[in-house]
Amino acid sequence: PLHSWRTTGRFVLTLALGSLGCWAADGEALRIEIVLAHFEEDVSWVSHYTGRRNTDITIYSKGESVPVVEGAFVSSLTNVGRESHSFLHHIVHHYDGLADWTLFSQATAPSWGYMIGNSANGHLNDKVSFDDYLRPFPDGHDSMFVMSAATRFPDAAQATRLGMVAQGMPAEGPQLCPRQGADGWTLWWFSAAHPHLRRRDMLDFYHR
Repeated sequence: PLHSWRTTGRFVLTLALGSLGCWAADGEALRIEIVLAHFEEDVSWVSHYTGRRNTDITIYSKGESVPVVEGAFVSSLTNVGRESHSFLHHIVHHYDGLADWTLFSQATAPSWGYMIGNSANGHLNDKVSFDDYLRPFPDGHDSMFVMSAATRFPDAAQATRLGMVAQGMPAEGPQLCPRQGADGWTLWWFSAAHPHLRRRDMLDFYHR
C-alpha cells in the first residue's frame, strides 16, 4: 500500500495546466505553450512540434551547452532546483501572460516507461502519449496529471506506477491514479544506485 506514517511525495514528470478563465469562444483557438526543463538532453525531437498553429515552445536550459532550436525560445538558468524550479520560474515570470494551456515536461524525448538511472527515460505512462497533454481541457478538466511515482521520505523508498514498467495493462490510461488503487503500484523498493541518492541524502538532491 502507498500509505505510510512517513512523508510521501507523489510525482508527475509531464503535466498540463489551463489558465483561469481561458475558455475560448466558439471558433476561437486556444494558445498552447510547451515548457521544457533542459540539462543535457537531445532536443531534436522538439522540431516535430515547432511551427504548429497557436503553439509556442519555451526551453529553460541548465546545462553547460544551451541548445539552439529553430522556432523555440531558449533561455539559460542557473542549475538549481531541478525541473520544478524551471517550471515555477516560468509561471512566476509569465503569470499575467500565461498561455491558455501549458504543458510542462522534462526535455527528454517523450516515450513510454521508466528504468532506474536511465537518463533516456521518456516517463510516459502506458497508453498515454505526449500529444494527450496537448489537448486543452480534456473532458472539461482544467489540468492533466498522470501520477507516475511515489517517494517516501526520509528513507527514500519508492513505488512506481505499474503502467510505467509494464505495457498492455487493461486498467491503465491517462487518469490521475491507477483505477485499481494501491494494486496499480509496485511494492516499495529502494536502490542505493538511484540518481536521487548520489549525494546520499535524497532531500539534498531536491534542494540542489
